[in-house]
Amino acid sequence: MLKNLLKPLVIVLLALEACVVATTVNVQAISRTPTPTWGHWQSVTITYRCNSTSAYYRSVWSQAIKQWNRTGAVKLRAVKAGHKADIVLTSAQTIRQSDAVAGYTNYTYYHKAQGNRIVAAKSILDRGILTHYGYTKSQRANVAAHELGHALGLGHSKAKNSVMNASNRYAMVSPQDKLAVQGAYAHRR
Repeated sequence: MLKNLLKPLVIVLLALEACVVATTVNVQAISRTPTPTWGHWQSVTITYRCNSTSAYYRSVWSQAIKQWNRTGAVKLRAVKAGHKADIVLTSAQTIRQSDAVAGYTNYTYYHKAQGNRIVAAKSILDRGILTHYGYTKSQRANVAAHELGHALGLGHSKAKNSVMNASNRYAMVSPQDKLAVQGAYAHRR
């Protein structure tokens, strides 16, 4: 009788041990390819305004904002019309860069010894490129999340599963992106 009761317990313990091993492997994989950071805002609460006149692109930006807010490291908050925003989000038919890029972010920052402090950013999605190359709405949201990552102080990642990988429209904010933004904002309030 006791032997029959212990069998399920042993199976559960083996399953838990397998989960711990799998988790350890994932953490090690994340640490091998960290998402680089180059700066941060003064606070973890960062305001934005979406200037896109298209309801479709406002929705795309909204999906991207949710990806970053889910990390818990930053709080992206919309400002009402007429108020100054830290980050301006928009889209344009063409963003007129020398290379054909799906999105672009400009930022202003103060160079500091303890890390660059971002004071303004503007992220733009190129509707023409996104349409020409057949990006789905979720892929456009990933591009928007990538551009927001730059506005938050993240650089390009070589990791294929990172939203900050410059050539991957399929990746959402990954655990390594979350670790990077948590690190960049660890001492901010």
